[in-house]
Amino acid sequence: MNPAIPALFDLGGKTAIVTAAGQGMGRGIAQRLAEAGANIVIFHRHRDAAETVAVDLRALGVEAIAVTGDVTDLVALDDLVAATIDRFGAVDILVNNAGGMHPFTPFLDVTPEIWAATTDRNMKGTYFLTQKVARTMVAAGRPGKIVNIASTAAFKPDYQLAAYNAAKAGVISLTRSISVELAPHRILVNSVVPGPIRTTATEAVYADPAIAAMVKQRVPLGGPGDPQDIGNAVLFCASAASDHMTGGMIVIDGGFMWS
Repeated sequence: MNPAIPALFDLGGKTAIVTAAGQGMGRGIAQRLAEAGANIVIFHRHRDAAETVAVDLRALGVEAIAVTGDVTDLVALDDLVAATIDRFGAVDILVNNAGGMHPFTPFLDVTPEIWAATTDRNMKGTYFLTQKVARTMVAAGRPGKIVNIASTAAFKPDYQLAAYNAAKAGVISLTRSISVELAPHRILVNSVVPGPIRTTATEAVYADPAIAAMVKQRVPLGGPGDPQDIGNAVLFCASAASDHMTGGMIVIDGGFMWS
């Protein structure tokens, strides 16, 4: 193999923040980046889960710390950035993975509280954590990579999830908007767009025979993906292999959007 190829994906010496990395897709993303050599800051609401992932990642030979907080809490985001810089000196990669659906609710029944909670989880945290991290990159004159986790729901809306669908569409628009503004600073912003993914949170759903059959029918590749599939796409966006890509998106859905 040409030695330049592995070097494209080498994140040795880099530091990555991954939100909601204590489980599911976030954990898969953090593991993939750690396997490429990055030091990882795991941001999660539950300390035990975050610490467990940190221990697992340290076994890969990288540094990993756990920071507890909620992405909707702007003070917690300040603390996250401060803790990262205090430990590692800088932030090179940010993965805005935190988000989540609201309960299936008819559009006519969605309350302002459901709307606010959903947009806060999916957009507020992504917007302001990106802003805080980008400010540190610009102040230090450092290039960086920011990866926002969206959803196929932004393009192929899920039934009775109008607020979630709108929030994920907002993540796509945000990615495109700030990619232009941050490009002069060599801060590249891209999105990864998952379709159905099997995680600890969705395992019970996909265990339902009726849902499993429906997903198999609607996903041309035969079923949901795994967190590592999303981690692979994030690794590309975080690595030198994507150095001429910004404002773009990578869809990882087994063909779901086109079925």
